[in-house]
Amino acid sequence: MEQAGKSRRGDGDRISSLPDCLIHLIMSFLTAHEAVRTCVLSKRWKNLWTTLPFLDFDLWKFKSDGQSDDTELEEGGHSLPNIKFEKFLDFVCMTLLLRKASNLDTFYLSCRELCEWPEYNMFIRSWFLYALNHNPRVLKIEYPLDGSVPLALFTCASLVDVSFSCFIGVPNFKVINLPCLRRLHLSDGDLTHGFIEKLFSGCPMLEFFHVEFCGRELYSINSQSLKYLKAKCCNNKFWREAAEKEIVLINTPNLLSFRDTIFLDFKGPKFLLKMPSLISANIRFERSRYERSYDGKSNILLGLSNVQNLKLTGPEIKVLLETEMPNCSEFTNLKDLSVEDLCLTCHCNLLASFLNHCPNLKKLSLYHLVTLCEEETHGNQEALKIASFKGKVLETVEVKFARCDKSFPQVMKYLQDITKNSGAQINMTTQFNRSPPDCDVGSSEQDSE
Repeated sequence: MEQAGKSRRGDGDRISSLPDCLIHLIMSFLTAHEAVRTCVLSKRWKNLWTTLPFLDFDLWKFKSDGQSDDTELEEGGHSLPNIKFEKFLDFVCMTLLLRKASNLDTFYLSCRELCEWPEYNMFIRSWFLYALNHNPRVLKIEYPLDGSVPLALFTCASLVDVSFSCFIGVPNFKVINLPCLRRLHLSDGDLTHGFIEKLFSGCPMLEFFHVEFCGRELYSINSQSLKYLKAKCCNNKFWREAAEKEIVLINTPNLLSFRDTIFLDFKGPKFLLKMPSLISANIRFERSRYERSYDGKSNILLGLSNVQNLKLTGPEIKVLLETEMPNCSEFTNLKDLSVEDLCLTCHCNLLASFLNHCPNLKKLSLYHLVTLCEEETHGNQEALKIASFKGKVLETVEVKFARCDKSFPQVMKYLQDITKNSGAQINMTTQFNRSPPDCDVGSSEQDSE
């Protein structure tokens, strides 16, 4: 019994007895700096970090030995002391120099703060190339390279997941060859030289494409493999160039999820959306930058007609529905519809007309926002004769109001008229604790928090 008790007391370190592959998996949750520090634990751990296939270099998390709290990096990185720069550079260089592993699984580098010191760019580029030369599966870089992206990034056959932020531009590739790539996230860059066309022709396995704050040739997308497409603030950065194109095509027959912002513009390109397998779509429609409004030439709603869950937002919802409704086909698969930024006081009939293109709709979510309404007769018109929704399977209607808006009794009456055939339950909630800016229609005194 006494010997068994001593044995139990001596078995405190069971992690060290695990095989290297499992210890590496545990260490993958640490930053590179934390992983290297495990070398002091015991002889067993002395060299484990040198074969670690996961490297996470994050300047924001980096803290050198003996560093006091008053030298911590401020949010945004503008007051970082030079001594921390130098220690971070030394640490990364020595870590890569002493590594014994031939391959990398994951390489993550985040050092946006160094962008104010261009003399460090040569170090960042060398680390970047080191990672690419060691067959990484996952590559995430957050640093604004002073110049074009290295050509090796788009010819690395081992890459499966890539995230690249703050790049100045892409070189004029003759070809892109990423046969295993499934996920790609690009942000804050200039996509030129036919990049998008070459990307999808050279990435036959690409399923997830997330691009934000990039411009130029974003909408020239033709992919058989793509399943998830998310674009944020991309078609206004270089909108002048995009508007010169006659047709913007998104041909993705296997796409399941689509999220984007579209500018409705009579001078803009014609959008063609071919997404027969689409399940979920979230699209924001922004205002034209010209006096003349959208003429409906794209028929965007037609390209979304197979969707099951649809969210439409933005100040141009009214324009979209008015111009495309006559040529709109039925949304026979649509079960869940959300419409925001539409004044229901003035445009309930427009909503009812659209709902009659959705015979199998089960849930409707609305956000009544009067601040975007530009109708001259808003608030003064007589009670409208509301068209009813013919669908009989609608179960729930959720409508949100600004707390300052007193038009909700009228809107609720309209919604009851629209949904009387289905007997759907209508739930009303308020969206704001305080009045939103410029909310002056039927407003009451602001509620105090």
